[in-house]
Amino acid sequence: MSNIIDQVAQDPSMTGFGTHSAAQIEALQKALSISQNYGTTAPGSLTGGSALAVEDLDRTLKLVTHGLEHLKLWKDIIKEKVPQTVHEYNVQNSYGQEVSPFFAMGGNPTSTDANYDREVIQVKYLGTQGQVQHNLTLIQAAHGPVIAREVKNKTIELLARNERAMFDADSAINSLEYDGIFKQVQSKEQQSQYKSTAFAGYESAGADDSVILDIRGQFDDIVAERMALKNVNSFGMAMDCYLGTDVHSKFSRDFYNKQRTLPGETLTSGNRVKEHTGTIDYRFKPSLFNRPRKAPLAVAVSASAAPTLANFASPSDAASQFGSADAGTYGYKISLVYSDGETLPSAEITGAVSAGDRVDIDVSYSGSPLYANVFRSGVNAAGSAWEFIGRVALVSSGSTVHVDYNAQLPGTARAYLLMHDSDALCWKQLGSMIKYDLAVTDTSYKWLQLLYGTPLVTAARKQTISVNLTSTNA
Repeated sequence: MSNIIDQVAQDPSMTGFGTHSAAQIEALQKALSISQNYGTTAPGSLTGGSALAVEDLDRTLKLVTHGLEHLKLWKDIIKEKVPQTVHEYNVQNSYGQEVSPFFAMGGNPTSTDANYDREVIQVKYLGTQGQVQHNLTLIQAAHGPVIAREVKNKTIELLARNERAMFDADSAINSLEYDGIFKQVQSKEQQSQYKSTAFAGYESAGADDSVILDIRGQFDDIVAERMALKNVNSFGMAMDCYLGTDVHSKFSRDFYNKQRTLPGETLTSGNRVKEHTGTIDYRFKPSLFNRPRKAPLAVAVSASAAPTLANFASPSDAASQFGSADAGTYGYKISLVYSDGETLPSAEITGAVSAGDRVDIDVSYSGSPLYANVFRSGVNAAGSAWEFIGRVALVSSGSTVHVDYNAQLPGTARAYLLMHDSDALCWKQLGSMIKYDLAVTDTSYKWLQLLYGTPLVTAARKQTISVNLTSTNA
């Protein structure tokens, strides 16, 4: 080996890669080296220089999922403490009856009374369980104390699940859930106690009176202004519009689609509409948690089996939103959600639907699922591209379930224009999130992280919601 080094040093024409004897080559091979497959070889199989190498683990954990910065509504919503699990509140919908304020000289004006109603809402319970083996608390962990990191992980996990639930939860589908913003607005907006008697006769009539706008298409600046005008005419002063990132991106691109620039002007790539300035001014809050559910799961989370579907039926129903253009053959798949997660979807069942029909399917299953997710193909496109159309409640295995009124189009999103005011929308909670240690029964440290609360919409008509939005042209 030393002879080779001396020859290279004394003769510049030699590079060390020329012709050498077999003995010289053997000497070179004895040099220690790290094999190219070092990173994929088990430690007990490392030899030569590979056995001496020390691995370098980056102390910064690379996070590939969502973080606290993605929670938009939780950061904005007003949080108020309540002392009981059943919370009562009063609603005022009138300053007095609509009578003439004019009266004759020497007379008296007509007496009027404000109107109040007592309402009630229940606190619901959310939580997740953490667990760390005791030996992990004794090692020198790469990314800080293991328990502290897991507490942070469980905090983000629980708040993320609550973020989506605050919009979509429905106690009629799963009795353990609270009613989210959509359900509360939908159920309260036409109730007399939540509807102001002021301006009687000036509001729109019938379906136009609803604060839920069925867009059935793309979100654009006209829809944004319609939401603003609807909110103001319902005595609202909304501040923020929560919508899916895809919908907001398409809206921004369409809005600037016809922009004009001057030669030499300094530009930046892309455009993002940050706020709407119209009847009222409000900010757009695009969120990952407002993106719509799309396809069924490819890999099951729950250990339970997928349901079995039978007896497709399409009776007429006055509540149906299937129109003449929607008539045709559809394919449906259904998955179940148990306490341990969601199953794979069922086999497809198909059938013909006419205008004015609803879709009924018999759903059979084992165990006690919490609810079902329904997926539908496009019209006359059974056999592929099933997209989510909503959750439905279950009664018992083998019972008929009303799965589709065409109220929610496949894969569509919602936009929520919300008024953040304690008299309109807030989060009622028994207290802040708590960490609850469990008894030690083995060599693992276990704990619960709990959140007791519920969103409360006290002024449903001061919120405006657009449904059936798409990020592409309808």
